[in-house]
Amino acid sequence: MNQFYNIWNYDYIQKQAQQHHYAQVKQVQDTAKALYDFLDGYDKIEPAYQQQAMNEFCAILFDYFNKHNRG
Repeated sequence: MNQFYNIWNYDYIQKQAQQHHYAQVKQVQDTAKALYDFLDGYDKIEPAYQQQAMNEFCAILFDYFNKHNRG
């Protein structure tokens, strides 16, 4: 018998790909909900504090993009 017979378990590979897909779909949904919650929280900030909040949000975004754009 050929030792390379059925070297790839296609059913297993398909199952893993499907699980990865569903995990990513759930991650998208969770992240979208977190964004909705964030925006809902922003609505609760009084106008006198919104500029301070925006400054902090921008600093976080700056740090995030700076970290992810290192090359």
